[in-house]
Amino acid sequence: MLPNVLLVDNDKHTLDVMSMYLEDVATVSTVLGGRQALDFVQQNPVDVIFLDVDMPIMDGFATLEQLRNIEKCINVPIVLVTGKTDKHTILNSFVMGVDGYLAKPVSKELLINKLNEVHHSKDAKNDKKTVLMIDDDMSYLKQLNNMLSDSYNVIMINSAKLAMDYLLKHTPDVILLDYQMPLYNGANVMNMIQKKNHKEPRK
Repeated sequence: MLPNVLLVDNDKHTLDVMSMYLEDVATVSTVLGGRQALDFVQQNPVDVIFLDVDMPIMDGFATLEQLRNIEKCINVPIVLVTGKTDKHTILNSFVMGVDGYLAKPVSKELLINKLNEVHHSKDAKNDKKTVLMIDDDMSYLKQLNNMLSDSYNVIMINSAKLAMDYLLKHTPDVILLDYQMPLYNGANVMNMIQKKNHKEPRK
């Protein structure tokens, strides 16, 4: 089955070219901006996202952070695409925990190779232990992710509510929990997790 790929860019010509490059190896959808991307992933299955950095209203970095707060996109590979090649943009891309970086203009060969690389790496993550990290400090989560992601499948969530939504459908191997968070502190979250486990029927 072909992977479902979402292309996000404010330039229609770029979307048309990248869609043409991928048409034989993926099922491709396109949206013209970050907000449209957020709406799209709520309603449609997505295996890989190619996300432009330089967009008006909501740029790629802001869109990336919002996508990672959507339960369906917590583990979806995201590749940033941009015309900027300065050191700050590249470093910021990897600090944000993206799965790849491509500089425009992107060739067909590079685009397909990157798609294959990140899509296969997603499958490999299924063989790793899963660590759920819950902390309201996203920068701290990113630091931990950089340290653990080579050995573990890391899930970063920056609110207790999103964490509980995730835990309703998934069971991680380890949970790293910040004790001091707004609204729900670590003790509250631990109590909610314990109540959830008690309600689940024994297998």
